[in-house]
Amino acid sequence: MPATFLDSVALFKRLSPAQRQRLSSASREQRYAKGETIFRQGQPSESVCIVKSGRVHLMKFLDGGQASTTCVMTTGEPFCCLPALDQQPYPVDAVAAVDSVVVRIPTATFHALLQQNPQFLQDSLCLFCDRLRDVEDRGCAVYESVERRLATTLVTLAKKFGPTIPLTKHELAEMANTTVETTIRILSHLKKQGIIKSTRGSTTILHPQRLQALRGS
Repeated sequence: MPATFLDSVALFKRLSPAQRQRLSSASREQRYAKGETIFRQGQPSESVCIVKSGRVHLMKFLDGGQASTTCVMTTGEPFCCLPALDQQPYPVDAVAAVDSVVVRIPTATFHALLQQNPQFLQDSLCLFCDRLRDVEDRGCAVYESVERRLATTLVTLAKKFGPTIPLTKHELAEMANTTVETTIRILSHLKKQGIIKSTRGSTTILHPQRLQALRGS
C-alpha cells in the first residue's frame, strides 16, 4: 500500500519516511459495510487498525444484549493499539458505523517499531493514555444524570466532528448509556431551549457554552 495515507496520520508524523514505508508495505486495506464487525472482543490482536474513511465504533455488549459505545473513531485515527503493547486480545468489538475503509498494520510490525523507536513509543503511550482517560471519565459519568451524560457526549463528539455531529439518536443513546426514548426526550428539550437543532441522523450544537454549562464545566 502507498505510504501517502500513513504520512497523514498524526501518530506517525515523527517516524522517518523509511519507517512509514515499512509500516505501509506490511499493511493492507479492507472495506467494511455498515454494521459489519471488524474484530470481536477476545479475538487475538492481529492488527493495529486505522480508519482511512468512514466511521468505526468500539463497543461493549452486555449480557442483556444492551450495547455501549466506548469510542468513536474517524478518518486518520488508530484504534485498539493497546494490544500492540501487551499483545493481549482485543478488549472490545469494533463495528463499522457506516461503510468504511480500514488500514490494518500487523501487530508484530507495529510492536517491533515501538521497541526500535523510543519517540514513537512515547507518542503511542500518550495516545493510549488520552483514550484511557476518556474511557475513565465516561465510566465515572454513569452516576450522573442522563441529561448531563448526554451533554457530555455531545461536547466530546463536537471536538471530533465540529458543531454538526453525524450520529443517530440510537448511537447517541449507546454512547450516553441510556435508552433511545430518553435520548429523544432530552434532545427535544434541548431543541426547545435553542441549544441544539436535531434532524434525522445528525445533531447540530447551536450554543456550545450553554451545553457546557449543562455538563457542569
